[in-house]
Amino acid sequence: MIMNAIRFVSLAVLVWCATGNVAQAQVKKCTDAQGRITYTQNSCPKATTKDKTIMAYTPVSPTQASQGRDWQQENKAFHQRQAQRDSIAFAESKNRAAIETFNAAINKPLQPGQSRETTLTFTNPSLNKTAKSK
Repeated sequence: MIMNAIRFVSLAVLVWCATGNVAQAQVKKCTDAQGRITYTQNSCPKATTKDKTIMAYTPVSPTQASQGRDWQQENKAFHQRQAQRDSIAFAESKNRAAIETFNAAINKPLQPGQSRETTLTFTNPSLNKTAKSK
């Protein structure tokens, strides 16, 4: 029963798109006295009650969508975010290389009487951290 309702709604949407009705579309769910459910784009029949509007669509033209937008500012903000992502990716790759070097240094066997001091420096665009191992 649910599959039939889904098929009907899908068919209604498909028919709506094919007819070129682009001003406004609504699909309403209607229930009759026996509990049968129907879906319609028109008003519910008098013998039924309207349960709810399933889908409402009012398209916006491309000119309306772009009005009031500062494309130059949005482009600038996008490039700033991209530069920040690139900076973070570069810092992460440097940190991975530093960790590999640090692990190689601390895993080297020591000769008797030798000591070791190894420094690991993390790169972060806003913060530098250093960890030491002896």
